[in-house]
Amino acid sequence: MKLCSNVVGLIAVFSGLGVAAPTWPSAIDELEDVMFLNAGYKSKGFGGHVTPCSFSEFGVGRQTAAEWLRIGFHDMATTNIFFEPHGGIDSSIAFELNNGENLGPGFVSTLQTYSALYNSRLSVSDIIALGVYASVRACGGPVVPIRGGRIDATAAGPQGVPQPQNPQGTFVNQFARMGFNTVDMIQMTACGHAIGGVHSEFFPEIVPAGTAPNGYALFDNTPEFDNNIATRYISGPNTDPLSVGPSVAATRNADTVVFTADKNVTIQAMTNPTTFNTVCSSILQRMIDTVAPTVNLSDPLAPYEVKPSGLQLTLLSGGAQITFSGDIRVRTTTRSAASILSVQIIYKDRTGGVGGTITTTTVSGTATGFDDSFAFYGFSANIPATTSISSFTVVVVGTGGLSTTYSNNGAGFPIQDSVIALAPQSCLSGTNLTVVAAVRTGITSAVSLDVTQKVARTGGVPVPALANATVTMVKGATIGPYAIYSGSSTIASAAGTKYGVSSGTFADDFKDPASLGATCAPIGTVASSSTSSSVVSTSRSSTSSRASSTTSSTAVPTPIHKPVVGKYSFQGCFTEGTGVRALAGAAFVDYANMTSEICASNCAAYEYWGIEYYGECYCGDELAASSTQAPLDDCNFICPGNPNEYCGAGNRLELYRLTSAATSSRSSSSVRSTSSASTVRSSSSVSSRSSTAPTSTPTLAIKPKVGNYVRQGCYTEGTGVRALAGAQYVDYVGMTLEICASNCAGTTYFGVEYGGECYCGQTLDATSVPAANQLDCSFVCPGDASEYCGAGNRLELYMLGAASSSSSRVSSTSSSSSSTRASSSSTRVSSSTTKPVSSTSASSTAVPTLRIVPSAGGYNYIGCYTEGDGVRALGAASFPSDTNTVESCVASCAGYKYAGMEYGRECWCADEFGAGSLLVPNADCSMTCAGDPYAYCGAGNRLQVYQKAGTGSASTSSSRSVSGSSSTSKPASTTSRAASSTSKPATLSTSTTSSAAPQGTQAIKPTIGAYSYYGCQTESTDIRALTGGFFFNETAMTLEMCAANCAGFKYWGVEYGAECYCGNEFQVGSVAVPHTDCTFPCPGNALEFCGAGNRLSSYVLTV
Repeated sequence: MKLCSNVVGLIAVFSGLGVAAPTWPSAIDELEDVMFLNAGYKSKGFGGHVTPCSFSEFGVGRQTAAEWLRIGFHDMATTNIFFEPHGGIDSSIAFELNNGENLGPGFVSTLQTYSALYNSRLSVSDIIALGVYASVRACGGPVVPIRGGRIDATAAGPQGVPQPQNPQGTFVNQFARMGFNTVDMIQMTACGHAIGGVHSEFFPEIVPAGTAPNGYALFDNTPEFDNNIATRYISGPNTDPLSVGPSVAATRNADTVVFTADKNVTIQAMTNPTTFNTVCSSILQRMIDTVAPTVNLSDPLAPYEVKPSGLQLTLLSGGAQITFSGDIRVRTTTRSAASILSVQIIYKDRTGGVGGTITTTTVSGTATGFDDSFAFYGFSANIPATTSISSFTVVVVGTGGLSTTYSNNGAGFPIQDSVIALAPQSCLSGTNLTVVAAVRTGITSAVSLDVTQKVARTGGVPVPALANATVTMVKGATIGPYAIYSGSSTIASAAGTKYGVSSGTFADDFKDPASLGATCAPIGTVASSSTSSSVVSTSRSSTSSRASSTTSSTAVPTPIHKPVVGKYSFQGCFTEGTGVRALAGAAFVDYANMTSEICASNCAAYEYWGIEYYGECYCGDELAASSTQAPLDDCNFICPGNPNEYCGAGNRLELYRLTSAATSSRSSSSVRSTSSASTVRSSSSVSSRSSTAPTSTPTLAIKPKVGNYVRQGCYTEGTGVRALAGAQYVDYVGMTLEICASNCAGTTYFGVEYGGECYCGQTLDATSVPAANQLDCSFVCPGDASEYCGAGNRLELYMLGAASSSSSRVSSTSSSSSSTRASSSSTRVSSSTTKPVSSTSASSTAVPTLRIVPSAGGYNYIGCYTEGDGVRALGAASFPSDTNTVESCVASCAGYKYAGMEYGRECWCADEFGAGSLLVPNADCSMTCAGDPYAYCGAGNRLQVYQKAGTGSASTSSSRSVSGSSSTSKPASTTSRAASSTSKPATLSTSTTSSAAPQGTQAIKPTIGAYSYYGCQTESTDIRALTGGFFFNETAMTLEMCAANCAGFKYWGVEYGAECYCGNEFQVGSVAVPHTDCTFPCPGNALEFCGAGNRLSSYVLTV
């Protein structure tokens, strides 16, 4: 990443903050790395998500920088300085995504990005604050000073994010509650709206559909951080959607309401660009520094001039010597790397006496941030184990003879040698982590292996929890002055896991298991570049004398294209596909820790894998034909988890292939065929995709019985449908037949496919038949090498207590018994699932092949359609959800002829298309579903449309008039829903008719049990209209369901189709509106009305 163009004026920005140079190590070290290392060697890649300023990795109509700035405000905005809990920047927003105040997919995708960097040394709260700094800086704005030390919340806070419809007095009171006065409010609003805009999807009253490109209206005329929001408001032309246009009539012109709170005095002053930047730097810092009184923030962060990185001690054979290795990071912002002759490390022995000097001239790599640059000087030298090391100073020797000594504020840079985690002797084999440590013989405290893992939270919370485990290590042999200890722990995944060794006050911790090899080496072996990123080989040792000496370190091994990674062989540097992914099987993102070994492990079920853009891992059984070999030097990005490996580049894949398949041609490489499995199983040979079972495991064989289930044979998948349509569970790391049977307990059938996919069902679809070759089910279970777990398009099928499956077969057109189970178990996800998914999606249980779902829930895919001209293509009902899937959407639209998924998370329903909606190529619908990263759910202004089976056929001739122009053929006839009172544009011409579905007339229900209809009510001004309780059901909500859940309350109401709220009184600001405002049909009964956006179909207790 290049330095910002105005870096000259910012060279001294951090030294000008008036803080002392940091002392290493510090609690903010991890935050400092993420803040200042955006690109290059050992970079965290944080700034890459918002560079350039207008960029979004999630498609058109979004700007990641604006989303990062917005989440900072929303997390802070619920602060209450008058009561406890105080709130502030505490990441409580992760638990508040369903409260109606945090609309849009940007909150989830941002928190997923932040979660990849979150660990025991870096809170999500600090990353949220850092996101504000990065978003403003990437867009050319001022530096917002950053402090560290925020503490993450573990539950939701109160509501209270300002809404655009608020009156001026409410805004003033809300900001006062946060600790800000009227001037602060105006400044924070103007600075917050210097980038970004308003989405019509979530605020149609402000930006009507079809009035802005991609449904996104900018606050001003540029995506950059500038003061146009102020100058255009004062002098024109004012295009701020929160100031002019439809927002005025809708009383949602919030920016005007805020700016006029002091008669435009503050916003007028901000028309000066210097004033604007100064004000924004200050007010945004105050915003992110709003924390609970119990939180002690650090001084503002400044980059270290010199900082140790990846220091490691390693005990050598015989215990007489220790290898001391790592990097010294030198800031080169004001002095170029060319002006540095060498870097010296002058160390003291373990008693504080004179040790020696290590000199290096080797530059391991360079890195840059928004305003700074750095060079890393690598070193490796052997020192006596008896005298060892306790601290060191760094001397940077200039080419002109000028030397600068860095003593870490007089304390020296400390390094303890009492407890040493030995990376070469430790290993990660599958999920088993084995750690070996060397502990000084004088240490008497127990020695522990400490492991911290990320564990997914329930309830759709996108930020994982940290789970800590401690294992007492076992003492072994004594070598020299050290005793050797070992311990093991099972981890779910190397990604996001940290381990360390401790004894009393000594610890060697925060280690990355992904950098370990699969085999533990004997004592005396120094880790090679293929197994460790912190320990470097040495070819010359320092003198053993305690007198001062000078030793030249050997060069740090340069990054290489590894010829072999596990069972995969390097194929070369390849381009991405043209319009498609080169590898389309599955994708995993880890910009902080990615290595070749991590990607190979995640893609163990595939023939190919490749790493792109240093943190993106892709898998597949076929390489797209449009992916071609590129020059090897094109793949020049270094892996963040192992600086000795290359991890592709932009649009370039570091490509690997199963060694056993590498001699075959690309045209015959796919093993995962949808028509047949291509591997042959025998007692002595298994599929090349399966790992070889160790000699101690039982013989690989068919299991005739698993618990109460009896094997039925090797079966095909259904034709166009799932053979087993109930619940699904995916675990590509630990799946066994027993795990699948346990997850499917209570169902008639279970089957395992493709090694790690478990399917359940009460019936077996009639199109699923015994495979012609019963040896097709050849994939070995990843969690038990003695069992078979199906294959591509092949199920290892079991039935509850029976030897035949014929009695429970149903046709694919009448399979209904499994649908109820699917819905009832929709939240039941296997706890053993460890395979990570893309940062843009939630955990998925779908087959790991990105595809157009051909049919779901009685609906068939008919094509990709545009939105209408100024109207919704499918506008009768809407069910947006951050867990949206094709299956959930068609279930929500069960009363309608059409269901359409748009922009990943949106679900739309109707019986007719709005005027102007056109059929476009399938490739236009390119966004994955929010709840299923392996299925397509439309795109911006593109709907993935499904039609209910039986309401027309693809061969039926019908056409739709489009604004008087030539008609566009649609692959299904059009029918109208005569019985619906929902207003729909009458723009479709049709030559066919059908009866309305469902049967009956949609109408307001006068009574529901003991409750009578109260009317259509708005939400309250600043809080929920009904605050007693709430209950959501996106797929089956009915008035009766809400009444039952709110039993005991005086009032209840249903909003937005699926949201049920209860209370004993309506809060101030909730008013009655026309009954016709509540037009959304209930997803569980389309003949009932279940409110609308900001509208409650409400009932009152009358008995």
